[in-house]
Amino acid sequence: MSRRSSRRAPKKAAAALPERVRRGLASLVQGNESVVASMLSIDLSEDGGEGEADGGKNEARLVSALSDCMSMNDLSAEALLARFFDASILSRYCVSRLGVSGKGNEATLAARIGRKWSRSDFEAIPPAAEAENGSKSKKRGPGDGEDGNCKKASDASAKPRKKKKPKTESP
Repeated sequence: MSRRSSRRAPKKAAAALPERVRRGLASLVQGNESVVASMLSIDLSEDGGEGEADGGKNEARLVSALSDCMSMNDLSAEALLARFFDASILSRYCVSRLGVSGKGNEATLAARIGRKWSRSDFEAIPPAAEAENGSKSKKRGPGDGEDGNCKKASDASAKPRKKKKPKTESP
């Protein structure tokens, strides 16, 4: 008996990510190194710290690990974001680094980020500009949602009701 050859197609090499998606992942990782590292079970302390002190070594390592995760699970950038990142992280990234609305659930925010990353002219707002914009934003007081005392739309005090005009009879 002869042994039949396998009919399976040969494994294809992992496709390289487009440069704009790689830049997008890098901008997402900036400031979220510890979250991404814990999500991927990577120990950042063995390389000597986090952030800019290591010259971007950890950032490149995390971006590489995210791209490996995408290729291993056959995920698009949008699917990776929606599946593995919390809405609070995606929302903060949308507002501070992309300058778009941060409202929505994981899938909505991931689609918004994916659209931005897919543009050929994609460029994230630098983190330094983010700090400058943060100081110019209006100060929030109590009841503005900062302390969890946000009023619900169903509260009577949240939306004043219009007074009905009395009907006048015409003679």
